[in-house]
Amino acid sequence: MAKTIVPTDPDIRFKEFIERSDALEGAKITAAIPREYLQPSVARGFAGLAISLAVYIGAIVAIAVVDRWYLVPPLLVVAGLGGWGLHCIAHECGHGSFSRNRRLNFVVGQIALLHLLYPFHTWRHVHNLHHAHTNSLELDTDWAPIPEEMYRRMPLKDRLIYMSVRTWAVWGGSIHHWLDSGLRPSYFPKKEMRRDARRSIAVVAAFAAVYLPVLTYVTGWQGLLLYFVGPWFATHVWFSITTLMHHSAEDIPYLSADHWTKNASRLLVTIDFMYPKWLLFLTHNISVHTAHHVSPAVPFYHLPKAQAALMQAYPDMMRVERVTISKFWNILRHCRFYDPVSGLYSTQPMRRVASIEMESV
Repeated sequence: MAKTIVPTDPDIRFKEFIERSDALEGAKITAAIPREYLQPSVARGFAGLAISLAVYIGAIVAIAVVDRWYLVPPLLVVAGLGGWGLHCIAHECGHGSFSRNRRLNFVVGQIALLHLLYPFHTWRHVHNLHHAHTNSLELDTDWAPIPEEMYRRMPLKDRLIYMSVRTWAVWGGSIHHWLDSGLRPSYFPKKEMRRDARRSIAVVAAFAAVYLPVLTYVTGWQGLLLYFVGPWFATHVWFSITTLMHHSAEDIPYLSADHWTKNASRLLVTIDFMYPKWLLFLTHNISVHTAHHVSPAVPFYHLPKAQAALMQAYPDMMRVERVTISKFWNILRHCRFYDPVSGLYSTQPMRRVASIEMESV
C-alpha cells in the first residue's frame, strides 16, 4: 500500500485522534509501568500452561466419555477456550515474558502451539511485526483494511478471502494468517527468520506425522474430527474474534506513514474489553491489551496492575469497554474498508458489498 494514502477530508474523530497522538509526542509511556511488573515467574507461567492444558484435554476427554451428541458443541467451545489459553501462553513465550531463559521460552512456546500445528517461530516473527507496526496501513500484519478501490482491483479469489474473513467467515481470519505466513519460510525477508521458520515447521511436521496417523488409527476418522479438527477449529474461532476486536472500531484509524507514530500505536489504537473474571483467568488476561502493547515484556499475571498504572498516568488516552455481541456485530457490519477521505473505516451496507461481488463474477 502506498504511503501517499492520507485522508483528503478527515473525519472529526480522525482529527481528535491525531491531536491525542500529537500530545504523546516524546512521552516515555513505558516509564509509567513499574519495573517490578516486568519480572516473570516461571512457576506462575507453568501454572497458566497447566490450567489451559487441563481445560483443553479435559473437554476432549469429556467428549469421548460422555458420548452425547448434544454436548459436543459446547464441549468443543470449551476445548477451543483451552486451546486459546495455550496460545496465550505461547504468546507470552514469544515476547519473552514467560521466562528470562530464551531457550525455555522457545521450547514451551512451540509445545503450546502444537495443537494448532502452528510453527512457533513463524508466528513469533509475524506477531512481532504487528507489535512494531500496530495499526499501520502499510505494515501491520493483523486485520489491516484496504481502500475499496484497491479491493475492486484484486483477483476474485483474494476479494472473496478478504471479504469472507471480515463477515461470515470471521472465524477463518487466523486460519488464513496461518496458511499465508505460518508455513512459508519465504514470507520472511531475513535469513535468520527463514532459518527459524524452517526449524519450527520441521517440529510441527514431525509431530503431525506421528500424532495424526496414530489418533486416526486408534479412534477412526470420527476421532480425528472430534478430538483434533474440532478443537483446532474452535481455537481459531477464539483466536480470530479476539484479535479482530482488539484493534477494530469505526473511530479507531489505521494510519499511513504520514500519521503513524510509535506512541499512538501503543496506547491509542487498542480496545481493552472487560471480560468476566473467569474468562480473564482462562485467557490469561489477553483482553488487558493496551498494557501489553505498551510493554510486551509484562507477564500476563501482572497486566491488570500495569494497566492500572497506565490509566493513572494517561487517564484520557485508554479505551476500556464492556464486551458485547452488538459491538462484535458492529465490527462485522462496518469495519471493512479503509476510507481515504475520512481516514477511518468506510461503512458499506451488506447489499452494496454483495452487488460488488456479483458484478465481478
